[in-house]
Amino acid sequence: MVIKFSNPLALVLMPLILISFYYFSRSLKSMNKDKYRMILAIRSTVAILLILALAGMNIRTYVDNIATVFAVDLSDSTRNQHEEYKKFIEEALEHTTKKDKVGIITFGQNGEIEYPLRDDLESIEFQTKPNGGLSNIEKGLKIAQTLLPDDSMRRIVLLTDGEENTGNSSLEASLIKNKDISFKIYSPEKIQREDVQLKGIDVPSKLYENQEFDIVIEIFSNVKTKGRLSLYRDNELSGEREINIEKGKNRFVFSDVAQGSGFKTYKAVITSPVDSLTQNNEYSTFTEIQGTPRILLIEGESGQGREIYKLLEASSIEVDYIKDKEAPISLSELVKYKTIVMSDVSLEHIEGGFLNSLKSYVRDYGGGLLVSGGENSFALGGYYKTPLEEILPVDMEMKVKGEVPSLGLMLVIDKSGSMEGGQFGINKMEIAKEAAIKAVNSLKPKDKIGVIAFDGTAQWVVRISTTDDEESIKSAIGAIRAGGGTSILPALDEAYLALKDADTKLKHIILLTDGQAESTGYEVLMDNIKEEGITVSTVAVGGDSDTRLLEWIAGTGNGRYYFADEFSSIPEIFTKETFLASKAYINNRSFTPVISNIHDIISPFHEGIPNLDGYIGASSKERATTILISDVGDPILVSWQYGLGRTVAWTSDLNGSWSGEYLSTQEGIDFIKNMIEWTFPRASSDTIAFETVNNGDEQEIIVTNIDEFHQDISTVATIIAPDLNTFDIELVPSKPGEYRGNFPVSNKGVYIVKVNQYKDGDIVNSSNNVVLSNYSKEYDNTSNMNILEVLKNRSGGEFITNPNEVFIDDLDRVYGSRELYPLLISMALVLFIFDIGIRRLNLGLIRFKRKKESIQENVTNNIKNATKAKKEAHIRSTMSQSFNDLGADALSYKTEKEEAGKTKEEKRESEKSSDQSLDTSRLLKAKDKKRR
Repeated sequence: MVIKFSNPLALVLMPLILISFYYFSRSLKSMNKDKYRMILAIRSTVAILLILALAGMNIRTYVDNIATVFAVDLSDSTRNQHEEYKKFIEEALEHTTKKDKVGIITFGQNGEIEYPLRDDLESIEFQTKPNGGLSNIEKGLKIAQTLLPDDSMRRIVLLTDGEENTGNSSLEASLIKNKDISFKIYSPEKIQREDVQLKGIDVPSKLYENQEFDIVIEIFSNVKTKGRLSLYRDNELSGEREINIEKGKNRFVFSDVAQGSGFKTYKAVITSPVDSLTQNNEYSTFTEIQGTPRILLIEGESGQGREIYKLLEASSIEVDYIKDKEAPISLSELVKYKTIVMSDVSLEHIEGGFLNSLKSYVRDYGGGLLVSGGENSFALGGYYKTPLEEILPVDMEMKVKGEVPSLGLMLVIDKSGSMEGGQFGINKMEIAKEAAIKAVNSLKPKDKIGVIAFDGTAQWVVRISTTDDEESIKSAIGAIRAGGGTSILPALDEAYLALKDADTKLKHIILLTDGQAESTGYEVLMDNIKEEGITVSTVAVGGDSDTRLLEWIAGTGNGRYYFADEFSSIPEIFTKETFLASKAYINNRSFTPVISNIHDIISPFHEGIPNLDGYIGASSKERATTILISDVGDPILVSWQYGLGRTVAWTSDLNGSWSGEYLSTQEGIDFIKNMIEWTFPRASSDTIAFETVNNGDEQEIIVTNIDEFHQDISTVATIIAPDLNTFDIELVPSKPGEYRGNFPVSNKGVYIVKVNQYKDGDIVNSSNNVVLSNYSKEYDNTSNMNILEVLKNRSGGEFITNPNEVFIDDLDRVYGSRELYPLLISMALVLFIFDIGIRRLNLGLIRFKRKKESIQENVTNNIKNATKAKKEAHIRSTMSQSFNDLGADALSYKTEKEEAGKTKEEKRESEKSSDQSLDTSRLLKAKDKKRR
C-alpha cells in the first residue's frame, strides 16, 4: 500500500496553519485549562484533515479487477456482420471470471452505450441504433475509454471492418497506448454482395445559353448485369435508356443543350435486378448557365401586356408572353426567369399552384416580381388575403387619413326555384353561396354584414352584425336552399332598413337574381336609399334575368351593374364589389405623381415626373419604400425586399390608358425598364467567400468577408432543399470576418444556398451557391481505406480471431487509487461541530469532566479494593503468629509502626481494619480455650 498526494504542494500549508493556531490560541488561555487544550487539539486536527484533503491524499494499491469494453461497428458497411459480432461476444463472455466487468458500446456515425460495465453479462442484443450512414471509429474508441475506470486493469476489443470514412481514429489509438490499455481487434472477412453503384456525373461547371454539351455518367459494378439508366434535369426526366453493365468501371454519355440561365441540376438514377444496395444508386450534380435575362410576362383579360412586350423585345430581353390562364404552377418552371411581370391580372383565372410557387420563387430563390395596375388588378383582382398580397409591398385595403373606413354590406340573394339550375353542371345557387362566402372573407373585423335570401318573400339568413363569428355566418349561408317565386322589392326594402341604422361609415347592397320580378314600385325606395348614402350594385345571372331593371337599380343606386353569363365569375364579382364599396378604388383623373423617396428606378426623369390619368387605390406597407405617390397621397410606385427577392407595385397601368406619357417618351420607357431590371436577382458579391464542410448528416457553412469587415452585420443563409423545402439559418461569428452555421442534409441531391449579409436592415453582400449531398462514403464499394493496421501499430494492440483470446490474462498490473478526501472532510466536519458544542454549549467539556470524574472514582475504588485485600492478607498472617503464642501487643506495635507512614485516610482504614483484627483475635482465642 502506498500513500500518495495528487497535490503535494498543499502540504506546505500544514506548518503555517499550526503556527497560526498556536499564535492565535493565546486568546483562549482565559478559558479553563482542560477546555483550552481540547479546543486547540480539535482545531489543529481539523486543519490537518483539511490540508490532507486539499493535498489529494489517496491510497494506491495493486488491483486485480479487469474492465473490458467491446466497441462494435454497426455502420451500414458491416450490416452483414452484426450477427457474427453478437455470436463472437457471447462466446467470449463464457471465458470471464469473477474479476471481470464487461461493457459494450456501438458506433456508426455517432456512438451509443449498449451495456455499461457489469459483471453478470452473458447474452446480448443490439438495441441501440447509431446512425449507420458513416463509420466513425474515433467516436467509438472515445466512448469506450470513458467507460474504463482508472482503478482497474483495462481492455478494449474493437469489432469493425476498418472502413473509417469520418473522424481520425489513429489519434485515439495513440492515447490508448499512452494509457496502458490493452487493445485487441476482431475483423472478420467482409461478405461481398452483388452491387451496382453510380460513381459520379461529369458536366461542365459553367455553360452559355444554347451551348451543346455532354453529360458523362460513371457506374461501377462488381458483377456483369443489365440495368436502366435515367437522367433528370431540374427533377424532370431528360433521358432514359436500357444499358449493359460490365464488371468494373462503366461510362455512359448523354447530350443536352443549355437553356435559360442560372443553376441547373442533373440527377442520374440506376436500377438493376441484381443490386443488393440501393443507397448508392443516385448521384446529383449541377452546372451554371450564363445567358441573357429571360422574363415571364403574364397579361389579364384586358390585354394590357402588348405594349410592355414590344418594349422589352426592343431591349434585347427575352420574354415569354402568356395569358393569365396559362400561368405555370410548378416552381421549376418559374426559376428559369429573372423576373415575372403581371399586367392587370385578375386572380379569377389563376390557379392556386401558381401563387404558392410564386411565393417561393421570390422569397427563396430571389426572383423578381413587378405587378402593374388596371381595373382588374390589386384589390379588384382578388389579391386580398392571398399569397400575392403577402409578396407585394402594398396592402389591398385603402386607408382614409391612416384608417380603413368601416363597411356595412347587405347581400340580397335570389333563392327562387330557377337558381337550382345552371350550365355545364354548374349550380347557380351553389355559385351564389360561394360568392357570398368570398365576400365575407374580404371583410375587415370592424365591417358588418347581413344576408337576405328571397323567393316570393324575404327571409333573413344572417342578421346584420360584425364578422366575429365568421364560421357561423358561412354555415348559415351554406344552408340556403332554392325554391319558390321571385320578388325583389320586399328583400331590397329589408336591406335598406337594416343598413339605415347601421353605425358604419360606408353602406352597400349587392343584389343578385336570375329572373323576372315586379317591375314597378322601386322609385321611392331608391330615393330613400340614396338619401341615406347607401350604394347598390346588381348582378344579373343569365339571359332570363330582368337586365333593364337591374341596370336601372345599379345606376340609380350609384353602384355597378354586372351581367354574368359565365356563372363561375360571380364569386370574383362579389369580391370586387366588396372592395369597391369600401372606397373608390378606381381613380380616373389626371394628376402629377409626387416623389416620396429618391430611388434609382426614377433616375431617367431628370426634368420632372410625367402625368398619369388614373390608378388603382392601395396602401403602402410599413417596411416598403414608397417612391411615388398621387396628389392625395395614395401609393403609385412602391418597392421592397421580400425574402431574397425584390418586388415592385405600379398601381397605374402599362398599356397607355393611364400611362400614355410614359410609353410615348424615351424617359418613360427607360423608367419601365428600370422597374423591371431593379427586380432582377443580385449577382454574387466578390467580397465574400463561401465554403462548406460535410459532417455526416450536417453540412457546415463557412462565410468569410474578404476585403472588408463590418461590425454590426448579420449573416443569414437561405437553404432550398432538393424537395424544395426552404429554411433559414443564422450564421454566427467564429472570428472577425468569419461566420459559421450548420444545416441538416437528410435528403440527397442539390442544395441551393443563398447567403445575404444585412446591415441596418439593408443587404450589403449577397452570394448564390450550391452544395451537393450525395450518398455517404459508407456505400462506396470502390473505397480501399482500411485503418486497422494503423490502429494496431499506434496502439500497440493485436489482431484476434477467436473469442477465447479476448480474456487471456495478459494485462500489466496497475495501481488502483482510493481518494480519501471524502473521509477526511467528513471527519473534519464532525470535529468542527464538536468544537462548536464545546465553545457554545459547553456540552463536550461537561461530558469530559464527568468522564474524568468517573475514571478517578474507578481508580480510587480499585485502590481501596487493593488495600482491603492487602489488609486481609495481613490479618491472616497475624492470626498465624497468635497461634505461635505471639501476643496482641506485638501485633499492635507492628501495626502502629506501619500506620505512621500512611495518610489520614489510609490510617482510618487501617484503624478500622485493626479493630476488626482485634475482634477476630479475641474470638479465635475464646474458641481455642473452649476446645481445651
